[in-house]
Amino acid sequence: MEFLDELNKQFNNKYDYLRVLRVDYNTLLSFVEIDFLYPENVQDLTDEDKTNITKFLTNLLKLNAELKLKFRKSYLDDNLIKKDLQNYLKTTYSSMMVYFSTEDMLIARVNDTICVNIKLLKNIYDYFISNNVKESILEHLNSDFIGNFTINFEQKKGQEINSDGLIEREEKFINELPKQKPIERYEVFEPEMFIGHEITPMPEPIKNQKDTRESVILAGKISNLVTKTYISRRAKAIGSTEPSYYFSFTLTDHTGDINMVYFSNKTTYKKAVNLKDGDSILVIGNVKHEYNKTSVVVKDISFCTIIPPKEKPKLKVKEDEMPVIEEKHDYIKTIKDYKCVFPTPYIAETQENLFDVKPTYDDEIYKHEYVVFDCETTGLDCRLNEIIEIGAVKIKDGLIKDQFQTFIHPTESIPEEITRLTSITNEMVENAPCSNDAILDFYKFCEGCILVGYNVAFDIGFVKMAGQKANVLFDHDSIDVMVMAKKQLFLSKYRLSNVVDALNITLNNAHRAIFDATATAYAFLKLSEKKKS
Repeated sequence: MEFLDELNKQFNNKYDYLRVLRVDYNTLLSFVEIDFLYPENVQDLTDEDKTNITKFLTNLLKLNAELKLKFRKSYLDDNLIKKDLQNYLKTTYSSMMVYFSTEDMLIARVNDTICVNIKLLKNIYDYFISNNVKESILEHLNSDFIGNFTINFEQKKGQEINSDGLIEREEKFINELPKQKPIERYEVFEPEMFIGHEITPMPEPIKNQKDTRESVILAGKISNLVTKTYISRRAKAIGSTEPSYYFSFTLTDHTGDINMVYFSNKTTYKKAVNLKDGDSILVIGNVKHEYNKTSVVVKDISFCTIIPPKEKPKLKVKEDEMPVIEEKHDYIKTIKDYKCVFPTPYIAETQENLFDVKPTYDDEIYKHEYVVFDCETTGLDCRLNEIIEIGAVKIKDGLIKDQFQTFIHPTESIPEEITRLTSITNEMVENAPCSNDAILDFYKFCEGCILVGYNVAFDIGFVKMAGQKANVLFDHDSIDVMVMAKKQLFLSKYRLSNVVDALNITLNNAHRAIFDATATAYAFLKLSEKKKS
């Protein structure tokens, strides 16, 4: 950082041990925050030191914003380093690090060097070596701590990824998820996409926005609209003074108001300048609650018609005539039409040839309809990761009749390791429907059906979480084909590929939702056949 060089010149290297941890420029609240890091063997800075540094940098940088400085000591505690590194690995390589714990990490000190030894399963070890992950780990540690680090990877001999262990962890995780209260929402009408992606028109009341959250839907009328400029970090990096534009305004609904900001690019700026006070809009954005102020960074905007919901009149009744009121919730129970994903008839040449003799099934197969489904996701945690593909088939009277398949446009980029596993790229989901639209259509497809899957708790965890965000409740009964297979087949491993092989079923394009769902459906039917006496 150039300002560190100037700082050292001004104070004769008195503070040469300082390192910049991060710089945060908050354009909404007009302040710049710089976090400094210094070694644990250095005496704490005095109030006079901090005041001198703040005054000097304020005069040097000449910012059109308030300057805030923070100073943090870099403690090289072994447990602190382990925790920091574990969080980094699980965030960056989430699909692999489900198998990793702090017990797999050993820290030793040789003179002034901190040696970090990490034990990895063979598959992950090979990936880390071939992709030079060691360099990224060192870069991360050097950004968070002041010390000399070395990294060594050690392979766990004779071990590979065990899917059974992963299944047990996932089932335990899903079962321990806290039950969430339904989100209060209301309806707006005739949404018309304006900027970004189409928004499902079920916003939340503004009065309820008290915590930092992502992808929240709100609606209201615009007021106090102001267009402002700033110089982006990218422009500064190349020495450009070309301004970028953002729009600041207040959004007001029937419950309150909230400050909003929309950062435009060259294309969306031409649209955004047409916004005006009094417009009724529907937005999706990230709510930030900082310094006792709540604001929203807007991502997508639609025009809409807003009719505030009316309170139901209170009925006067005698105490002995008080009705029994069932527990109320705001989940949608019926959806009239498909919005963007239309199911199609299932046609497969192999269906008639799969069994030489027409099978007969347990009576339950003919009593119910089943949706056999599979999800591809950006990771393993349904609270943090997203669905990027849903594939499903519907079974009626013992036959596969309909199919449902859609990609879903996530709010974040697809991790590289997920693309390698599923072959789903960011380009493939670019024009796909958003999660709310897709999950509403999938909910319609599943009406009146029993949900079936392979290790179904994992997939149900994701659709339930997506359903809560779209205000629908997936409370269907479910069946796990993996459990059925373990009861009827004697195999060394119970991956889907092992089960379909044992049942003589073809599985093409594994780790793609529609193919996995179809293979699971055939396995479900095969395992549901009546046993010959």
